[in-house]
Amino acid sequence: MLPEYSHWTEFKSDWPYLLTLAPLAAQWGQARCLTADLTALGVSTFVSLLTLALLVVIRAQRRELEEVSITDKLTGLFNSRHLRAELDRQVAFAQRACAPLSMIFMDMDSFKSINDRYGHAVGDRMLRRFALSLLSAVRQHVDLCFRFGGDELLILCPQTDAAEAARTPVELPEVCADKVTLSLSVTQMKERESPGEFLKRADQALYQAKRSRRSPMAFAR
Repeated sequence: MLPEYSHWTEFKSDWPYLLTLAPLAAQWGQARCLTADLTALGVSTFVSLLTLALLVVIRAQRRELEEVSITDKLTGLFNSRHLRAELDRQVAFAQRACAPLSMIFMDMDSFKSINDRYGHAVGDRMLRRFALSLLSAVRQHVDLCFRFGGDELLILCPQTDAAEAARTPVELPEVCADKVTLSLSVTQMKERESPGEFLKRADQALYQAKRSRRSPMAFAR
C-alpha cells in the first residue's frame, strides 16, 4: 500500500551516500599511480565502507519511521492523518485529469456493545480481521484503505465512479456470537469539490445510512 518509487527517485535520494566513497577512490588512485602505503588504503577502505553501512542503516530507520507515522497501529491501514494528505493529492489529480474519484465510508453498527459485552480484545480482533478483509478485497496498488477513527474505516477509490465502487466486496468477519452489521456510504466526488467538502458529504451519507433501517448503504453522487 505504500507508494512505489522510481529508480530515478531512488538515485536522487541516494547519491549523497556515494560521496563517502571519495576518500577510497582518492587512496586507490594514489596506490595505483604513486605506490602509496597499502595499509593506509586498507584503513581508508574500512572507514568508508563502515560509513556507508551506517548511512544505509539510518536510511532504513528513516523509512520505517515514515511508515509508522502514516499507519494505524491496530489495523495496519493508513491512519486519518495520512488520509488528509492523500485525499488532497487524489482530489487534485482527479480534477486535473477529469477522472472520477469515489469513497466508501464504513461504520460498524453497535460496535460499542461488542466491546462492552466481550471486552476490547474481541473488538480489536474484529477490527483487525475486517481490515485484512478490506485489503484483500480492494484493487492492489490502486485503492487506499484507511482507519478514520474508532470503528470507522474508509476506502479511497481513484479513477472509479460510484457504481463501480459499490461492487467492492465488503464483508464483516464473524468474531463473536453477536451479529454485527455494517453501514456504509458510496460517494463520488463532484466537479470542483474540495477535499473537505467531499469527505463531509461522504460522512453525511454514512449518517443517513445508519439512520435508515431499510438499507444499510447510501449513495451520494
